[in-house]
Amino acid sequence: MVHAFSSDIQAKDNTQRNITNQQSHNDNDQITIILNDIIKKISTQKKELDEQLELLAKARTDQEKEKIQSKIDTIEQTIADQEDSFEMILTAGIDLGTDETAAKKDFDWQQDLIEIIQPFLRELHELTENKRKLDNLHFRINFYQQQIEKINEVLKHISKINQENLQTEALAEFERINQKWQDQLDEGRHLFEVAQLQRDEMIQFKTEQERSFFNYLQEFYEGRGATLFLALTAFISVYLMMLLILKFFGLLLNGRDKKRNYFQRLILVLYYFMTVIFALTAFFYVLEARDDAVMTGIMIVILISIAWVLKNSIPAFFEELRLLLNTGSAREGECISYNGITMQIGSLHYYTNLTNPLLPGLKLRLTLSELAKYVSRPVSKDEPWFPCKVGDYVMLYGDIYGKVKNITLENIVLSLPDGTMPITYTIEDFLYATPRNFSLGFVATTTFGLDVKHFEMSTVEIPGILTEGIHQGILKESFGVSLIDLSVHFAKADLSILEYEIIANFDGAAANEFYSIIRALQRYAVQICNEQQWISITE
Repeated sequence: MVHAFSSDIQAKDNTQRNITNQQSHNDNDQITIILNDIIKKISTQKKELDEQLELLAKARTDQEKEKIQSKIDTIEQTIADQEDSFEMILTAGIDLGTDETAAKKDFDWQQDLIEIIQPFLRELHELTENKRKLDNLHFRINFYQQQIEKINEVLKHISKINQENLQTEALAEFERINQKWQDQLDEGRHLFEVAQLQRDEMIQFKTEQERSFFNYLQEFYEGRGATLFLALTAFISVYLMMLLILKFFGLLLNGRDKKRNYFQRLILVLYYFMTVIFALTAFFYVLEARDDAVMTGIMIVILISIAWVLKNSIPAFFEELRLLLNTGSAREGECISYNGITMQIGSLHYYTNLTNPLLPGLKLRLTLSELAKYVSRPVSKDEPWFPCKVGDYVMLYGDIYGKVKNITLENIVLSLPDGTMPITYTIEDFLYATPRNFSLGFVATTTFGLDVKHFEMSTVEIPGILTEGIHQGILKESFGVSLIDLSVHFAKADLSILEYEIIANFDGAAANEFYSIIRALQRYAVQICNEQQWISITE
């Protein structure tokens, strides 16, 4: 049973192998027929060329010579094309290209840069050569197909002519022209088949090559891929090693003054520059050691492209270099105004951190190119970093009172003391509103009126009694401990009222009780009037 099963499998394999061999044999027969046909065409064209050369020798007028010479050129070009087609079918479109002498001549541009990237350009040309050949064959196939269709239309039209009524000379010319178009049809079909065969051979060869795609990957991994990996490893290793050396010396000098002088900064910039140079040197050394001229050319082209793109940035580069040396428009330790907020410049690096000592949660990071747009100034002794901080109580426009809930570089949020009903202002609008920070201490004022019948005691006695009574009352309140001073002043008098102004000075701890303080001042003023039997008047 097992033996029979194995015999069946072997028979099927043999049958499949025979079919494959038969197909290959048929393809080879077809190729042989076309190759023989090409040689016959070449022989025919050469005989016709000899005839035209004899006619050229016998021609007398210039017009005849030009006409015959044109035919000779066409025949010679046809013979050359047939010979190229013969070789192309045999080699599946593979071409060794120009020889070494010709290649050197093509790239002799007297420029060292072009000579360096020459291997890269040559390999790129070879990579696209088969694609260009296939495109050319597709074009030729379409062209011959259109020619065949046109010739068939002409022959169809010729076949409609009645030959019986033609005279002998006309019939001879008719047959000549008919034969001419028949020959052109045979030639077109032949060229069409040759172009098709060339295309099929190239596609088949390309397919066979694609089957070994993993072999290409393996070759790349073992060859150019390994080279690129080793070069990048060398670059990164040298770069990190240089940075570690810098970090080591930084730790050694950590106990000294952290503020660097001009020469220390200059040495640091030169060190970074040499770090990049050494890393690139290690990268190209690996490429040179691996003898990979193509990869070297690619890297040089990339570096030159980067330099070309950045050529217009050279002035900005020098400005950033001045900043790193602390000799630019913005300097370390000084401050700038960013969106209306005063920010202090930290240690200068490619990314420089800016902070506000009053607002520790407010931080900004700027690149050197952005920082170069600002002009810094020294920090004054009592620098007003910002009118308030989170948690302070401020008043805007003289009547909008609220608690600072949040501050960002763009906005500030105010709310009621309990955090409700938040209102967002831009920093620009907030500063325009001339905010007053009550958390730094404030004065609460209110007015109070009495009847003019108390005019005789209005200037001295009444202000004294009100001051003492209101002061004692405020001390009983929860915010009384924050009271610094309180006074009542006679403000003015008219025909119906004596007006007094109550002024109470508090420290910032009572800022959240501002409206309660105003109400308490009025309440104790009314209470004292009732005790003294004074007639109070409200406007």
